[in-house]
Amino acid sequence: MAWMVDRYRALRSLLRREHLEDDVAEELEFHLAMRTEEYVARGMTPEAAREEALRRFGSVDAYRRQTHMIDEGLAREQRRMELWDMVRRETRQALRSLARSPAFAVMAVLTLALGLGATTALYSVVDAVVLRPLPYAAPEQLVWLDSPVPGVGPEARWGLSEAGYFHFAREAHGLSALGVFSFESGSLATDEGAARVDTAWVSASMMDVLRARPALGRLLPTDGDLPGAPRIAVLGYDFWVRQYGADPRVLGMKVRLDGVPTEVVGVMAPGLHLPDDTVDLWAPLMLDPSRPPENSHWLQAVGRLRDGVTVAQAQAELTALTARLPALFPGAYSEDFMRERGFSTAVTPLARHVVGDVDRVLWFLLGSVALVLLIACANVANLFLVRAEARRRELAVRSALGAARGDLAWHALTESLLLCLLAGGLGLSLAWGALRLMLALAPPGLPRLEEVGLGVPGVAFAAVLSVAAGLVFGLFPLTQAGRGLAALRESGRGLTSSRRRNLVRGGIVVGQVGLAVVLLAAAGLMLRSYWTLYNVDPGFQPGQALTFDLVLPETRYPSSDEVNRFHRELLARLEALPGVSSVGAASRLPLRNFSGCAVLFTEGGAQPSAEPPCLPVMRTAPGYFESLGIPLRQGRELTWEDLDRKADGVVVTNALAERLWPGEAALGKGIRGNGHGPPYYRVIGVTGELRAHGLDKPPSEAVFFPLAQAEGLPLWGPARSLSVVVRTATTRPESLAPAVRDIMKELDPSVPLANVETLERVVAKSPSVARASFTLFLLGIAGGMALLLSVVGLYGVISFIVGQRRGELGIRMALGARAAQVAGLVVFQALRFAALGIVLGLAGTLAMSQVLGALLFEVSPTDPVVLAAVCALLVALAVLASYGPARRAARVDPAEVLRSE
Repeated sequence: MAWMVDRYRALRSLLRREHLEDDVAEELEFHLAMRTEEYVARGMTPEAAREEALRRFGSVDAYRRQTHMIDEGLAREQRRMELWDMVRRETRQALRSLARSPAFAVMAVLTLALGLGATTALYSVVDAVVLRPLPYAAPEQLVWLDSPVPGVGPEARWGLSEAGYFHFAREAHGLSALGVFSFESGSLATDEGAARVDTAWVSASMMDVLRARPALGRLLPTDGDLPGAPRIAVLGYDFWVRQYGADPRVLGMKVRLDGVPTEVVGVMAPGLHLPDDTVDLWAPLMLDPSRPPENSHWLQAVGRLRDGVTVAQAQAELTALTARLPALFPGAYSEDFMRERGFSTAVTPLARHVVGDVDRVLWFLLGSVALVLLIACANVANLFLVRAEARRRELAVRSALGAARGDLAWHALTESLLLCLLAGGLGLSLAWGALRLMLALAPPGLPRLEEVGLGVPGVAFAAVLSVAAGLVFGLFPLTQAGRGLAALRESGRGLTSSRRRNLVRGGIVVGQVGLAVVLLAAAGLMLRSYWTLYNVDPGFQPGQALTFDLVLPETRYPSSDEVNRFHRELLARLEALPGVSSVGAASRLPLRNFSGCAVLFTEGGAQPSAEPPCLPVMRTAPGYFESLGIPLRQGRELTWEDLDRKADGVVVTNALAERLWPGEAALGKGIRGNGHGPPYYRVIGVTGELRAHGLDKPPSEAVFFPLAQAEGLPLWGPARSLSVVVRTATTRPESLAPAVRDIMKELDPSVPLANVETLERVVAKSPSVARASFTLFLLGIAGGMALLLSVVGLYGVISFIVGQRRGELGIRMALGARAAQVAGLVVFQALRFAALGIVLGLAGTLAMSQVLGALLFEVSPTDPVVLAAVCALLVALAVLASYGPARRAARVDPAEVLRSE
């Protein structure tokens, strides 16, 4: 172990200084002793001579310090040079050695870089989304407040009502601050034009909850959210840079937010957004605490725990405060409502709310990519084994000539570290590209996407993996230690390779095939799940349709008549475009924003004693169902003539009709949304099954009210926010976008368009489809890489074994074996490896069926079709991988083999 001791001392010498100090003290003492002896020789006593020597020598400590500083610097520099020379010498030798085996070096670097790149890219995503704390001060104190309502639906969760917000903010002592917000898209008009902005309407307390800091100017003041306060706004940092070029003169600038004059008072610090959304502009919510309480839960809420208060303690306090709502606000909350709907208030750590169940998918994908890295490492390990096998004679000769085992191992370790660090560098480049691709394909519901990037954690992750792989691969030569002379003896006579070494290589290949089976099975199951999901009938026709959103400012369009007049003019102009077959509009679009909960009352129902249903309601313009391709199972939709005479027709989905009027005809039934009792809107149409909440969700229940209020019937305010759908005869509906923008500019240039995209794109971006396609894409890449690496590994091992058994095969043929029998022997060996790997992989797939099943849609994690297809594919590729080695085995010349023996 002398080699290890030498290198250990070289490294330690940079850090230790005790020996140097001892040397300096010894040197000084030497000089004093010499001077003392001189004085003693002159006749002085030893004590007097020592005292005189010290006096004449001066300050020993000062000399010691100066000498120490000089010597320490020189010694440090010398040791640094020695270490640098050693590293440079070892690196140069390693490069020469790798240059003599370029095929080995290139294959190992590329194989390892693929695995490292994929793993590093996905780790960077997991780190940004799951592991990294939220970008707020003391994020562990932030909690999300909402209200589970199992009586409405198993997944129904409401926000806070205004009355609930003021009640909790006043009484919840476990919270140091409670803020609420509502996130909307609006229009911002300046002298330069109009822009669509994502606006966070927040209570002033939200600034304290998030502990926000301005980058410029000031934030919303404490009393800035009270009714009658001046209209002010704070720009988001990214929006300030993007829209105004980071111009500080925006402070005090007057803009029109949704038509309302607003003063810009500040710019938010960079990186600060709402927990779920990026914000262009922050504006005060202006809630009125004196307003009569309503059971309308439209506010999103975030609270900050006081120091020392746990989430469980806050939950207990909020539960008790929620139980007091019927007593405090009897007009809004009843005991029947609380009991029948199971209404409560939940306190959830904000990080848990933001991440949701995405972490499960990401960890699964990271595990899958880690399997690819393992397969790549197995391939590289096989390459190192083959290289070590090929260098046995070289190492034996060097050992016989006097090279220490440690020197040989150190050289091999330098080689492997150098090679793995090169692979790590290349892997980082691949990870950077993979991250860009993943971000482009990421589903819209993936949180914290803006924080994903190849930062320090990703680089450190790749570096650690590279060094670890280099250390492991560098240990392989140690397995050959002690065989120097034996290798020299074997080199001249062996017919076959060591059985143990072949078993090791075969075991690695079996493991590779097993891991590939797991990944291919996961990818195959995901593909079948995605195909099943994609073929679910959404209830409308997404092809050949263009959609976009618009919001009409209240100040420019204050009344329903003006809003409806604008919409009618817009739809008429769009319908007149060449190639347009129909145009419609509604306040929400299926699979995009089909949400909401409005209390509905039906004629002849059990109201008011029973709790009425709470469902999404839409405001629709004529032509909506035709433009979306939603078939009407019964009746018809409203026309412009119906709206002109203020008709009272509504359309309901089939799922809602079957729930409200089971076994009865829904046409003509009465329904309304603002209070019970006549008059009612009348059902004039029933749609087919519409899956507007998600393709993996049950058919949606919804009511489609008219765009204009019916005569004598209440309706919500004007539908200023609409999603317009334009159906065309062309297969490229996006080609209509320029014409649509021109029409909007002619009608009102201050109204910006947003989300201009095809309806097919809306479906593809819906959470269920986007998440399935994202998972499928990554699993497909991982499965493909695993398959390729496994086949390459199998081919390499079979080729190596054939080369090692060449003598044996020649003798077999000399004894009468036919070429086909020899080739079959090789193929059989490959199939044996593949079969063992398949059995191992199937066991692994069954072991992880529970985890995999949670990601699938209507597909069993043990689906026999998929598993059989994966097994057949592996068997076929095993035969293919053994084809070349089998041909070489069949061409072995027995005479040549016998002569060589």
